Amino acid sequence: MQRPIVAAVSGGGDSTALLVALVEIGDIKFSAAHVNHHLRGAESDDDEAYVRELCARYDIPLRVADGTLDPEAVRHRGVEAAAREVRHARLREIAGDALIATAHQKNDQAETVMMRLMTGGGTAALRGIHPVRDDGIIRPLLDVTRKEIERFLAERNITPRFDRSNADPRFLRNRVRAMLRDFDDSVIDNLAAVADQARQQWPILEQAIDAAEDVIASEEETRFRSMPENAWLRQALLLRHIRRLDPEARDISAEDLARLVQSTSRTSVTRSVELLVEGNEIVLRRRNGDTLTPDFEIEIEAGTEVLIPEIATRVRIQPTTDNRQRTPPGVQLIQLSKGAKPHFTIRNRRHGDRFRPLGMSHDKKLKDLLIDRKIAAASRDRIPLLIWQGAIVWVAGVEVSDLFKVTGEAADLYEVAIEKVHESLQRPGD
Repeated sequence: MQRPIVAAVSGGGDSTALLVALVEIGDIKFSAAHVNHHLRGAESDDDEAYVRELCARYDIPLRVADGTLDPEAVRHRGVEAAAREVRHARLREIAGDALIATAHQKNDQAETVMMRLMTGGGTAALRGIHPVRDDGIIRPLLDVTRKEIERFLAERNITPRFDRSNADPRFLRNRVRAMLRDFDDSVIDNLAAVADQARQQWPILEQAIDAAEDVIASEEETRFRSMPENAWLRQALLLRHIRRLDPEARDISAEDLARLVQSTSRTSVTRSVELLVEGNEIVLRRRNGDTLTPDFEIEIEAGTEVLIPEIATRVRIQPTTDNRQRTPPGVQLIQLSKGAKPHFTIRNRRHGDRFRPLGMSHDKKLKDLLIDRKIAAASRDRIPLLIWQGAIVWVAGVEVSDLFKVTGEAADLYEVAIEKVHESLQRPGD
């Protein structure tokens, strides 16, 4: 008996093609699901209306779920990760035991491999998007290119919805997608083939990892009684148990793992996992919540000041005409384009944050910057970040962005000052 299928349909080109292809195959019984995250206001509602009309046209049963994001999840993991988690949860609620078909295609696979190469995820990460997952998610279009999908829809005179957030350069995938447009289809094929090869090789590598594993594992920690001589196996074992203790851990590079293997002291691994060395044993342990700095995010206009009780710090922003090059400790000059609205956000770091260091023409991971500047892992969540229109302007006490440095050109200048406050001055109850 065929397992039921639920097709995830957003209204974009890929998922529209998936639905139409399933209809045209004819002998596959399926239903559809749509999750509305309400991230783009009326546009999101128009996406939902489009999917409803599409399913009605082909007489396909449809269920729609509310995918409103939890602000805390967005602050902690970013919009993309938070949306993905909610979407998968709602789709599974709709599908029950049915398979969930998503419309990931070959270009998505190539982009994923390129991103993993850029962030140093290793062989496991290079497996990319899996055609069939253990949790019942399938990707029927993974061998189909974006051009083939566009041609398929054009031949049927079908115009899908366009999500403008897919062109937002703040997201790494969108920048990678734009870069790969300059290459021919053979590059897409080659990158996608890397994922196929990595998936074929992984079971063999996993057997070697299993054979080398010598641990005592509990829900709260992993204690490595011994480590293999082989450097790759040591890193693979660490990564396996980091992800066991923190399933949300994604941004862990080969460089991070190499550094952790050599650690001789207490080291932050992710927001909820730390590494300790106890005698001859390496220990990965979930951190207690009271050891973490809570997420904070506060809006501020130029000419005002705000208190950040989570780190007992006051921040003040004032317009200025003084473009002096040297400033007192805790004070930074920045510039905005003439007439730009001086509305800022102050928050601590989030997963995936990127920053443009002084003198550089491209962004780098904020995490890498803090490591380069030898900022202690335990202190990184306590550093205020000044944000303007999604870009990090100043990593307080560390560095100002090259995009906002004072150049002497016609611009609006602002003085940003931070100072610690006494606990008694914090808000009552905080």
